[in-house]
Amino acid sequence: MMPQEDEISQLMGEALELFRSGHLDRARRSSERAIEMCRELTAAEPGDPQHGRVLASLLYNHATVLNRMDRRPAALVAILESCRLYEQLVPLDRLAFKPLHADALTRAGTTLAALGRAEEAVAYQRSAVAAYESLPVNGVVERGLPRALALLAASHDANDQPEQAISAATEAVGRYEELHARDGLPVDGASYYALAARTLSRLHARRGDWGAATSADAVAVGIYRLLVEQDAPEYAEQLAAALADSATNLSAAGRPDEGVEQVRDAARLVHELNLRFPGRYAAAVSRIDAVLAAVRTSW
Repeated sequence: MMPQEDEISQLMGEALELFRSGHLDRARRSSERAIEMCRELTAAEPGDPQHGRVLASLLYNHATVLNRMDRRPAALVAILESCRLYEQLVPLDRLAFKPLHADALTRAGTTLAALGRAEEAVAYQRSAVAAYESLPVNGVVERGLPRALALLAASHDANDQPEQAISAATEAVGRYEELHARDGLPVDGASYYALAARTLSRLHARRGDWGAATSADAVAVGIYRLLVEQDAPEYAEQLAAALADSATNLSAAGRPDEGVEQVRDAARLVHELNLRFPGRYAAAVSRIDAVLAAVRTSW
């Protein structure tokens, strides 16, 4: 018979592969079985911290699967338990477990935000930011901190706290700009980089600060263009939304022609990509063309 630890490890790998291939319900079942077995092992050997580490990781991944399935309340239960377990592990090895605790706090905040619980989301994301800031700077912190700041900014915005939202988003964009200049576009953080820029644009536009809004729009549009161009047509929807916002803000700033040209240039890009990869960018072409038609009609 396979040792229990090996069976748990096998189930973890199976759940991950199923998740990546889009078989979410099967991934959920494998994940649940692994969690059940890990709880049994923890009860049988309560003094072994390795079991707590594995259980925290299993719960984190399980929450990811449940979130993808839109089962937010169940995802919240899983990620909050993961947070508690990582917090208990931090005294054993702070440098190993504090970043994992910070990441789990970030994910808990995201889940709370998706449930419309913005005030609680802010609290968890503030804790995540503080956790990252307490650590020595390394690659994990350099990627994790701006992500937590971008999500904190969005939650502050949802919680009607514009000053705090602008502060967090500005810091997130600044940190991502440094990473981008030094290492190129941070692929694992690009969507959060764009999220922070779009949050800034929205907040500045509400104040009528069109110069600041259009500057933030330029960042978001640039990121989504790069992602779409780098064989990620699924970002066309976000690119289209960012282009529409940018065109609106440029028009308000007295620069409508720039907005039209920005959308036209993006349309040329997706048409060229669709010719190069027939069919792959068809939805992107349709979406960007619709924005271009709307912009031309409006201005």
